[in-house]
Amino acid sequence: MKRIIGIAAAAAVSLAVAGCQDGATTTPGGEHLPATTVSAAESAPATAPAQSPESSQGNARPPADTAPATAANGQCVSLTSPVVTKALATLGGGVGGDGFYAESGTDAAVGSCPALLWVRAGTPHGTASSPWHIMLFNHDGYLGTATKRSTSYTSVVGSTGRTVQVQYRWLAGNDANCCPSGGPAVVTLTLGSDGQTVTPDRDFPAQAIAPK
Repeated sequence: MKRIIGIAAAAAVSLAVAGCQDGATTTPGGEHLPATTVSAAESAPATAPAQSPESSQGNARPPADTAPATAANGQCVSLTSPVVTKALATLGGGVGGDGFYAESGTDAAVGSCPALLWVRAGTPHGTASSPWHIMLFNHDGYLGTATKRSTSYTSVVGSTGRTVQVQYRWLAGNDANCCPSGGPAVVTLTLGSDGQTVTPDRDFPAQAIAPK
């Protein structure tokens, strides 16, 4: 079983899903899939440990003990929270060099926040075939992305307290960009008891993460 180890430090550390380890193999799509674990470094660069943002109107983190670092305005994940915004900046450019933006995320109120939180990041003026990232957070901050490379036709189709289900599709044959016939393949990501380790229940589909 592969594991995604999301944790801190900048440009050289492991983060949410993919890295070079002993026993790693490469799928036909070019994704490095370790024999036993998937390091968080294969994802986006790690961000520094989340810090409590300064209070500002509309983005102040709720004082409740149950409020994660991503929370604001009573919601577990605010798409404009400083923690989410800082994490987005680590993803680099998307189509045309534009940065990614937070399109959607965990929809739950403070007081019932799941342990594993998510944000779907897209590119401005993009479509389903444009690059997407699924960003993962625990209550302290950013863990990383589900896959190192961005993927098209990617969405979150379910979640529980410690899991997020990500659906992948891809173009096959003579598919038009609007209508991928590959998949769907759903990968369930589970947050470990340490609150940092995220484990996928299967390999990510190579067709979806093939080099662009």
